[in-house]
Amino acid sequence: MIRNTILALLLLFPTPLIAISLPTGVVAYNGPIYTNQVLGYANVTSLLAYNASGSKIGVPPYGASLQLNVMLQVNSSSEEYYFWLQNVADFITNESKVFFSNNIWNSTTPFAGINNVTGKGEIYPTLELFSHSSYYAYGTYYTNYNFPFSFYLIINESYDTQGVYVSFGYVILQNGSITPPNPIFYDTVFIPVNNLTSASIIIANQTTPSVNLGIITYLGDYLDAELVWGGFGNGESTTFLNMSSFLALLYIKNGKWVPFSQVYNYGSDTAESTNNLRVTIYKNGDAYVTVGEQEPGLLTTNFGPSIPGFLYLNISSKVPFLINNVLSRNFSGYVSAPISLGFFTNYSINSSSFAVLHGSYPSLIEPNVSWFKIINIIPNYTYYYLVKVNSSIPVIAIVNGKQVTLNNTNWFAQGTQINIINYTYYNGSNERYIISSIFPSQSFNISSPLNVNITTIKQYQVIINSNVPVYLNGKRVNGSVWINANTAVKINASIPFYEVGRFIGNYNLTSGGTLVVNEPIVETLQLSINTMLLLEMTVAIVVLAIVIALILRKRR
Repeated sequence: MIRNTILALLLLFPTPLIAISLPTGVVAYNGPIYTNQVLGYANVTSLLAYNASGSKIGVPPYGASLQLNVMLQVNSSSEEYYFWLQNVADFITNESKVFFSNNIWNSTTPFAGINNVTGKGEIYPTLELFSHSSYYAYGTYYTNYNFPFSFYLIINESYDTQGVYVSFGYVILQNGSITPPNPIFYDTVFIPVNNLTSASIIIANQTTPSVNLGIITYLGDYLDAELVWGGFGNGESTTFLNMSSFLALLYIKNGKWVPFSQVYNYGSDTAESTNNLRVTIYKNGDAYVTVGEQEPGLLTTNFGPSIPGFLYLNISSKVPFLINNVLSRNFSGYVSAPISLGFFTNYSINSSSFAVLHGSYPSLIEPNVSWFKIINIIPNYTYYYLVKVNSSIPVIAIVNGKQVTLNNTNWFAQGTQINIINYTYYNGSNERYIISSIFPSQSFNISSPLNVNITTIKQYQVIINSNVPVYLNGKRVNGSVWINANTAVKINASIPFYEVGRFIGNYNLTSGGTLVVNEPIVETLQLSINTMLLLEMTVAIVVLAIVIALILRKRR
């Protein structure tokens, strides 16, 4: 840790005469402020650090860290304790890798160690004289990051009479692309304290207790809240080759996140530092960190950062909607200011499609200022599609289980099941139509506008009255038959040789004649004696009788 003497010098000489290396970012010293949650926001758009001597002190040369550091004050019935809490994003800047780690140090005195705490991590000795003897630490696995890389660091504390629970977490908002918030508390540490009466994170313009050893005074640590860039670890001071980041530092007050109003641009407690970062207030109110000459001092007394917020809104709709009176087709992002919404109740997509809205939806989305929340809005639209039916006969169908007669133009909701009945339509008793084809098919599900074509064949009834077998085109007919319109038919009858017949009706044909069916037909076969055949037979008999008589006369 950097000793408080540096801070004292800075307060006396706001513009140092010599170059120094400091943890740089956003820091709150003034108070007293008591809270149980502190949050650091960062939006990193460029990052590259390098320290050629890094390997000599056991850190990667391209390493860097962004630290959220606060002081925890714990009171028991007889003692007062201080614990320094660190939640850190550790970067390997040349490989675009990051992991999250935490430290807890006992700052009750400059030499105090830590013991008996429980969490996912371990207690490590420092093995250094005139320093804290031990500390607690834990770290996650590495993960890859992409620019813009935007996230929150969170430290939360709660307590009971047995001790304090400290949770360390992070929320990634953007890793190349914006993502919904998923708060991850990667470690919760229990610090046992007997007869505990109170505990809180404290920010105040004072330090933890100092220790005097003869003529030397070992100063305590400042009760500050820090969100600062520095080296990777082990007290490293690094140089940033590239840096562009937006920072904000907030705490929970009366259930809402509020920024620390008076902030400085340097920290005093953490040992990791840098010598070439500059902090300014950007036009959106954020603290903006770039490579530049350090000017340690007061940053602003009216810090008003414009962070993305805690409410993630996602609107997924096939139908356009109004967002702040602007027509939009999609929205995904964080809500940092009120957003007005408008959804069409009836929307015409085109001449053959429209949508009808069901249900109620919010007209105003207010930012959430207490905790992370996701709102997904999927407007429930029913889509209707035009179904045109081209047919010369009425079309009967089963629509969602109910029999209906379709019109030439019909509007059906998406998903409607239609099954067209293949039936015969009678136009009177002697004329009918049969369905020969249905396009696209007899059964279908409505998912888009559709043209349905029904192809029919007209038929006429042909009635043949006859006491003998009759054949139409070689097929025997018994009574009546239905024949396609405009069909040529050859009519034959099995007439005894001694009779002749004629079909009396529409065509008045003899057997073997051809007719064209272009209307209902009734033909009756009328039979009569074949007089020609009878005459021929009579003549034959007479001739035969004469011949026989002549033969008999010659014999005599």
